Amino acid sequence: MVLDAEPAPLGAEDAPTRDAIGTLIERYERETGHPALSEPSRLAWSAGSSTTLVARAGGRVVGSAHLLSRDDAWSIEIVWDPGADHSNRRRSLLRAASSMARQRGAAEIRYWAYGHRPADDDLPLGLGFDVERDLLQMRVALPLRREAPPLEEGFALRRFRPGLDEAAWLEVNNRAFAAHPEQGHWDLETLLEREAMAWFEPAGFLVCEVEGRMAGSCWTKIHAGLELELGEIYIISVDPAFQRHGLGRTLVMAGLDWLAGRVGTGMLYVQRDNAAAVELYRSLGFAVDHIDRCYLWQAPTR
Repeated sequence: MVLDAEPAPLGAEDAPTRDAIGTLIERYERETGHPALSEPSRLAWSAGSSTTLVARAGGRVVGSAHLLSRDDAWSIEIVWDPGADHSNRRRSLLRAASSMARQRGAAEIRYWAYGHRPADDDLPLGLGFDVERDLLQMRVALPLRREAPPLEEGFALRRFRPGLDEAAWLEVNNRAFAAHPEQGHWDLETLLEREAMAWFEPAGFLVCEVEGRMAGSCWTKIHAGLELELGEIYIISVDPAFQRHGLGRTLVMAGLDWLAGRVGTGMLYVQRDNAAAVELYRSLGFAVDHIDRCYLWQAPTR
């Protein structure tokens, strides 16, 4: 079906269209089994703080593009009707969204294709994007049939203490992910926003410390209300100063042990090129469920 017109921005007061996009997001997730939007984009969408472009055909909402920006770096995520031919809709939405970002001074634009398939490359590559990285979603049956190795002497696990541990956790997380384009830029507002969400459980947020200093953590998240409930290793970080103490394996296994009392499947995301982490997770029984691919456009340098 041909689009009625080029995708256009969602109006702030256009409640019917906003409701239609919400219905489209729910349908996409139900029929594909994949999240329609990343957590930051979903939070921004819920708060009405993201820029959204809408595609219509036959007077009906058939797709949306969701844009977020931090300084001059932009991200684009696209949602479409999974029950119809969507190639033209995605092309129009990505073209319009990337054009808007460039007009607003973007130095780089990232576009995410969730549940990537080889044919998905044609669209962004044809619009000047390059493949930047692949994110593997890996899953494992719980409980694990193995015991976690003991911590070295002096190290101990405890639960995260809201109101007390935020500054130390942010320092460790941002050091551990210093080179990561998303995870290495958390601030207190971002952390408190997550703590306020319904899924947050301090008991499932494990902290490892030595001599009163935070050395690492394993933060878990339960995805309830799905056909298959999942327990995610949401964020695992080890302070670079405490690497080579086996904390990564112990923290992951402690997080999975906590999740095992609540769900039957564990899940996590890991960069495909992080060979050491992928090997660790495979050794624990994880297998790849699907791949999310990120494409990058960069403004020409003068």
